[in-house]
Amino acid sequence: MPSRMKIHTPPPQLSHARRLIIASNRGPVEFQLRQDHSLKGVRGAGGMVTALIGAGNSMDVTWVAMAMTEGDRLAVQQAKQSGGWIQSPLRDQKMALHYVSIAKNAYRKYYEKVSNEILWFLQHYLYDPIQSSIPASKLQDAWENGYCVANQAIAEAVNAEIERENSIPVVMLQDYHLYLAPALIRQRHPTIIMQQFIHIPWPDVRCWYYLPSYIVQAIYTGLVGNDIIGFQTERDARNFLEGANTLLEDAEVDFEEGIVEWRGHRTKARAYPISISVDDERRVVQSMAGRRAAGRIQPLLNEHTIMRVDRMEPTKNIIRGFQAYDLLLEEHPELHGKATFLAFLVPSRQTLPAYRRYSSEVMALVDQINEKYGSEDWTPIHTFFDNDRTRALAAMQYYDVLLVNPIIDGMNLVAKEGPVVNERNGVLVLSRTAGAFQQLGKGSIPTSPLDVVEIAEALYKALMLPPQERRVKATLARQAVERNNLQVWLTRQITDINELLEEVYAHREVRSPAGVG
Repeated sequence: MPSRMKIHTPPPQLSHARRLIIASNRGPVEFQLRQDHSLKGVRGAGGMVTALIGAGNSMDVTWVAMAMTEGDRLAVQQAKQSGGWIQSPLRDQKMALHYVSIAKNAYRKYYEKVSNEILWFLQHYLYDPIQSSIPASKLQDAWENGYCVANQAIAEAVNAEIERENSIPVVMLQDYHLYLAPALIRQRHPTIIMQQFIHIPWPDVRCWYYLPSYIVQAIYTGLVGNDIIGFQTERDARNFLEGANTLLEDAEVDFEEGIVEWRGHRTKARAYPISISVDDERRVVQSMAGRRAAGRIQPLLNEHTIMRVDRMEPTKNIIRGFQAYDLLLEEHPELHGKATFLAFLVPSRQTLPAYRRYSSEVMALVDQINEKYGSEDWTPIHTFFDNDRTRALAAMQYYDVLLVNPIIDGMNLVAKEGPVVNERNGVLVLSRTAGAFQQLGKGSIPTSPLDVVEIAEALYKALMLPPQERRVKATLARQAVERNNLQVWLTRQITDINELLEEVYAHREVRSPAGVG
């Protein structure tokens, strides 16, 4: 078993501020309706929830989020009887929840049309202006009667939480669903300390020109309502600054310091590469549920085992990954019966036609490869099409190669989870375009995400790598994650927020020597 680095850092604490308000589209709890119409709270899915879940255990937290399910909507109705918020029902979460419900049609326009059909694809460099089929009038309707409505609702809920107590809170907004909310919150609370972290890439300013000017202006105007905007990489932060310099009239942009000054307000652009807990992932693997899951996976392992763990969606580039495996088997028949691919594919946004089509194409390709090469004794690809994080983490103990080949990713936490739970000196094959490549490049075999031949060659190289080289790469990847774990990600953000809080209090002390006010 490889040695494990232990990093003991105290949980980040806010100075001067007693409360933290987190706001996002998806909450940390999804409420599900039982057959008897009672509510069951389950931990919310997604990397953002996973990353922030620990914050509620170290400070006083209220989490504001949209009601996404029928169970969430019922929880909102019940919460009105207790002032609009409820205590998280999960044992590992010490936080209050404030869920916001808007009309279903408005939510669909905000979430499906604008957030996921437009912003998600544009920010991942996959928006195709030639193929885009949304008429201008429908886009404007989705924007005004969906995205704007949802952001207004979130802003009002955050404002209500700010005003709930006299103590000073800090607001941390999350991701691309809430670009308008910061400016809306600051209109009512001009001195609040507010930060927003964007989990997906921030593209070159030319990509934003594909959208109507009123949308782009609103996005940039909304975001500079923050005191700090966090990005996954330095390149993302630089792209934002270049956009602000171009799109915000009279903005003063200091590229060296990473600051935008606009209409009397200063916004800092910072890179905070997101990470994983490390200890939590290992605890899941060693839990009884993890050991049971591992026992079910072990019979599927082979002399060479390749794995991938992804949401089933186009940016993850799953099809090219399987095409590369097909090419690998075609060019290396000696691997037939000896190399097996285990794919853990999480359903994602299946209400969107593009995602349903993609899922169908992936499964059709899997069937094609299995039929082409398979035998009675060997199935080349085993797929698991559900959301079972425990099983995926337990399985990653045993990969010889972990394929992470997104077209582009803000970060990609699977690339970090694999190296810290793997016990076989497994090798990471990683797209250069994943945000994680910045930290894990030396501990991986790099590949182009669009070149199927190169991916196939990288897979073969990873499988055939001598034991000592495997050990070196696995160790480099693991240690990179251990040194930059989730606690480091949170601490860096809290440290920067605390600098702002210190400035606010220093200013107040000058105005009020007795420390009053």
